[in-house]
Amino acid sequence: IINATSFVAATPFVYLTARHVCSRSLASIVALLALLGPINSYTAYFMPEAPYFFSFWLVTWFILRLDNSSNFRSWCFAGILLGFSALIKPHALLILPGLVAYILFVSWKKEGAWQLQGLSNVGVFIASAFVFKFLISYLFVGKVGLTFFGPFYTVMANTTLSRSEQHIRLFLLSSESVIGHVLAVCLMFGLPIAVGVYATVNSIVSKSETKTDQKISVFSLIILSNLILVTSVFTASITNLGYPEEIARLHLRYYDFSFPLLLVIAASQLSSDSISSNRKWRIFIAFPIAAMILYATYMRLYPYAPNFVDSPEIRGFTFNWTIFYVLSGISFICLALWVYEDRMGVKVFVYFFMPLAVAISTFNINRELRRSLIPDAYDKAAIFTKQYLSQEDRSKLVIAGSQPGSLYLSLVLLDNPKAAREPIPAGAAYDLSKLPPGKEWILVIGDHALSGNTVCQLPADGFILARVVGGNTVDFSKSSWPCVISKAQGLSAAESWGTWSSSDVVTFEFSRPLPEHFNLHLVAHAYSKIAGNEFVARVGDSAVKFILDASNEEKVLEFANPERSKIITFDVPSLVSTKGLGLSGDERRLGIGFVKLQIEAL
Repeated sequence: IINATSFVAATPFVYLTARHVCSRSLASIVALLALLGPINSYTAYFMPEAPYFFSFWLVTWFILRLDNSSNFRSWCFAGILLGFSALIKPHALLILPGLVAYILFVSWKKEGAWQLQGLSNVGVFIASAFVFKFLISYLFVGKVGLTFFGPFYTVMANTTLSRSEQHIRLFLLSSESVIGHVLAVCLMFGLPIAVGVYATVNSIVSKSETKTDQKISVFSLIILSNLILVTSVFTASITNLGYPEEIARLHLRYYDFSFPLLLVIAASQLSSDSISSNRKWRIFIAFPIAAMILYATYMRLYPYAPNFVDSPEIRGFTFNWTIFYVLSGISFICLALWVYEDRMGVKVFVYFFMPLAVAISTFNINRELRRSLIPDAYDKAAIFTKQYLSQEDRSKLVIAGSQPGSLYLSLVLLDNPKAAREPIPAGAAYDLSKLPPGKEWILVIGDHALSGNTVCQLPADGFILARVVGGNTVDFSKSSWPCVISKAQGLSAAESWGTWSSSDVVTFEFSRPLPEHFNLHLVAHAYSKIAGNEFVARVGDSAVKFILDASNEEKVLEFANPERSKIITFDVPSLVSTKGLGLSGDERRLGIGFVKLQIEAL
């Protein structure tokens, strides 16, 4: 509900941005296409993409209303809006260089001494953004919130920057990723990219004041270029950390929220006061873009592999290759028509190509998304494990599998922030000796063997849950003890301190045979009315008598177990009911208050 509401709430700001350069009807079409586009699939995810879509368009609408003559209060409020956006998703700070470049651009186009005013606007904008972001972060989470990008991205950035010997490789990988993003964007938005480049160049070389459609073009291209570069560096950084398959991923979700700006650029050319552009310049600008469209179509975007989470827009194109060729061809035709007669090309793009592309892409993405309604192995494994393990045991769990994205979904279903994920190659065995410190459980999903010894294994269809360490301690404040005790009889319900015995005989059947010779460490107490009575613990033919007081104490009972029995029983005579004593209405017959039990092999 939050995602859907915040996503729809962005629509008025898309409309108002388009109204700067479009008629009401055209602005409505742009807003509707933005609302119905594949990006709306993010409303189904446990991700901040939908609220971030709203915050980005709020910032965009407000900033595009400002220029060099705007007062400090306006630029201060613009910075606050960016700081608010950074609280939703720290990636908002990544567009700061682009926003600074835009602020300086609109200042430069003003007559007079623009430098001081422009730099002052930038300073107020940046200071307001960071002060607001850090102030709110500190108020909610304290010192841990005083970071630019949060602990995950900060560690990644520090690791990447500290490895100086990898900088050349990082540059090459980033370049490879940039090519993939440029091909994808040109394939989908070749015409508005060409229109935007023309308007930007015209604005730079012209001595007259920048027009509104030119401002939007400059803003859009600066933001898009900024985000493509940052996204490519991020992708290269992950690849550089030992995940070679990451370079093929196109993380369009780090900037697809800006795509409606390209629709605004195209639609602006249909306004009554738009000026026809020079055909020679159109040919010059369109040629490299057309070449990229043809190359991307011929290669089917290989070696890049869009998926419906990272890049829903282009994945909607590639879902069916016949549809891919048709949409790519229409995109190329729109660009060619723009070169021949600019308004004709724009009309085909806005009124035919974009509605068709949005309808097909959104249909394909939603069809693929609906498959998630049927649980796969990752869903089933996480659901089973959440039901089987306690919250404490889930904090000591590692999930391993060959699908990194699905591992994240499993973590969401497990609902424990301390559970960890570990991607492994398809078909590879998991080496249990490399289980991280503090972890006791491993959930392996998919066709993977376990290399090493385990306390116990629970194989299921498509996954294995195994306990690697531990398995000799029973905390009676819990109601179950996976891979420790398989059956317990004679106990009452668990309470915060432990549990009472409620039968003359209490039986524990362990998951594995008990050691041949061991000490049983028992922390317990007797009900006050039978304190000081004698109890008996039995393992096979071995029996040990002991006495308990009314307060907790530890008893160490030594057993010989040559037959490796896995059953321990406690004889509890003289049970007492508080109802029988007239103390309460509790009908349970109480004896031993079990708190903790531990097996120590000798």
